[in-house]
Amino acid sequence: MNGHFNKFVLFGSIANPHIRRKLSSVIFEAVQKEQFGHLDLVDSEINNFNEAVNRILSNGAIQEMSSKDVSLAENISNDILDFISKTHKYLQKTKSPFAKEETVLNNFRQVEKANFTALWDTTVPFVKKTYEQHSIDTDFYHEEFQKSLTSQKNDKNNINFESVKEHFTDKWGTLLLQKRLKWELNIIEEYRKKFCEELYAQIEQLKKLQELLEPFTNELGRAWDMSKGRWQKVNFDILKRYAEFLQKDASLQELAEMLGRMQQAECEYEEEIFADVVIKPAWKIEHASKEELIGIHESDDISSMLPVEAALLADETTELIFYKKLSEKKLQTFDYHAKILSSEEEEIYKKRQKEKNDAKGPFIICVDTSGSMHGTPEIIAKTLCFALLKMAVKDNRKCYLVSFSTSIETLNLTDLKNNLEKLIEFLSMSFHGGTDATPAMLETLRMLETEDYKKADVVMVSDFVMPPLDKTTQNKIIAAKENKTKFHSLVIGNSGNRNTIENFDSNWVYDANNKDSILQLVRDINGIYNTTLDSQSAT
Repeated sequence: MNGHFNKFVLFGSIANPHIRRKLSSVIFEAVQKEQFGHLDLVDSEINNFNEAVNRILSNGAIQEMSSKDVSLAENISNDILDFISKTHKYLQKTKSPFAKEETVLNNFRQVEKANFTALWDTTVPFVKKTYEQHSIDTDFYHEEFQKSLTSQKNDKNNINFESVKEHFTDKWGTLLLQKRLKWELNIIEEYRKKFCEELYAQIEQLKKLQELLEPFTNELGRAWDMSKGRWQKVNFDILKRYAEFLQKDASLQELAEMLGRMQQAECEYEEEIFADVVIKPAWKIEHASKEELIGIHESDDISSMLPVEAALLADETTELIFYKKLSEKKLQTFDYHAKILSSEEEEIYKKRQKEKNDAKGPFIICVDTSGSMHGTPEIIAKTLCFALLKMAVKDNRKCYLVSFSTSIETLNLTDLKNNLEKLIEFLSMSFHGGTDATPAMLETLRMLETEDYKKADVVMVSDFVMPPLDKTTQNKIIAAKENKTKFHSLVIGNSGNRNTIENFDSNWVYDANNKDSILQLVRDINGIYNTTLDSQSAT
């Protein structure tokens, strides 16, 4: 079960390791089932939690989401176990309201005949005050005790004092246990309501994120901790807004998917050693088959023994010698064998080139947040970022965001649970200021030298209404390309600086006025985009 025992058996105060393991397994399996069935926690230390756990798991959303996600099932199971452990620990530490009664009961259990009357006189008023007469009839027990005190051993109707005392204390103990159990269940129910309120809120938040970041369906377990008190500031309406933008404009989704497929498209190979099995023909000897006589040897095979050995049986004086040689397998016998044509396997180790199965590489996204991007370009830029984020989350890829105008801001989107609020802030902000892409590109080139992003592809989203990149930055881009980094641009509009755009390997043009082909892939910088610029210049 994905190693969840190692984590769960340490969860809390329930002492018996066997109970912890069994409890972990039972709850984990129940959480993973597509349809919940009644759960029985039969161990004495935790059976008070039966009703509470069953009510927790009766929420259909738990099975709906966790049955398809093992890590989510583990997280929810662990939270339920923590609830049991913390409540169990609280019950152990909390002073029982029945402590005085438990003391009185225990004292009476130990009373001897000689001291009975004095202790009974102080115990009866306490019992009568605590319980109704129909629950425990003290008058009846008083009579029985009196009979036991006056009974003689040889009396046929002898009533044993210890038997009466045991019956009385068992009856009283049962009533006390019921009260204590009710008190514990009330505390458990109080804690359960609070736990369920938090648990179900987490699940609802996670369902929202699932809808907005779909197909993040199989990765919900990784975001579970993020829902614990961290989403109060998250504006899910913003995420919903850009999810709707992305749904309306399929071309941006196609671009994000295209970038994902292009990332690390060049296959890398490594040498591997493999075993090649060769089957060769071979003659196999079978000694049991009498096909060819090859000599004489000692054995107990009577059917193959030499005549001289049989002669030993002809004389009574040598008969015992024959039996001795037979028992010791030392009779002289013919040795036969036969050859059959068989085959045998031989392993030959060879070398071959194997394609590396590297994980999909990271993204670095540079987004122009200058004033010229206000309006439609801003929506396009943010929607593409949202699409790339979905892809990064789905494929567990690192993603680094650089927003730039006259200065830069950075955001590591890989650590989603600690940066979701910042992403919402980015999607909510207004674009303003001038445009200078050089600081953003230098930050990008710096990140390409780090271990996490050395194989990243770079995407810049801008209208490219900006000064050209300086020569030093251009040379660094060329050096990065030689290290197999790909630079892609999404050009919004047709007023960009051609000299800047020429630094990218591939360029896309987003033209909101072209309804037939909103997104055009420009494989050659002298293609569509240059044609547009040339026609503008001619005009």
